[in-house]
Amino acid sequence: MGHWGVKSYENDETSDALDVGFDRVHGDRYDELMDDRNPMPFEQVQQTLADRRTLAASIEALREAIGPGVAPDDWDDESRLAMVGVIVRYAELKVPIPAEWRDRAIAWLEGESIDWQEATARRMRREKEIERLRRAVTADPAGP
Repeated sequence: MGHWGVKSYENDETSDALDVGFDRVHGDRYDELMDDRNPMPFEQVQQTLADRRTLAASIEALREAIGPGVAPDDWDDESRLAMVGVIVRYAELKVPIPAEWRDRAIAWLEGESIDWQEATARRMRREKEIERLRRAVTADPAGP
């Protein structure tokens, strides 16, 4: 897994899942906004397009990448971090998170056993993410 920071979503697997989710739901519009000629920052593109549909599509893309037959309880640490990253990013974007996914992300963050090069910075970031998830708006998974 390629990491480039201490945030849960700063890794290749999460980035790929987010990209697929936005592309599946918004297609050409996402491509247009991500074009290098568009002056809109990446963060703003995600904020503009993020919704429950893109969240669900991102989670589905991650499940497909891990293996649809692999139960989340059997995921390895890197796969769990990727899922947590998707959930944390959507919480930051203020998209309602299904309570089951939020609770699983909190549990996985609390039990995280990955060794980080910047352990203190990661610990502080992990605590911030747990608190953000506890305050996150939850949604019925069957909702719009």
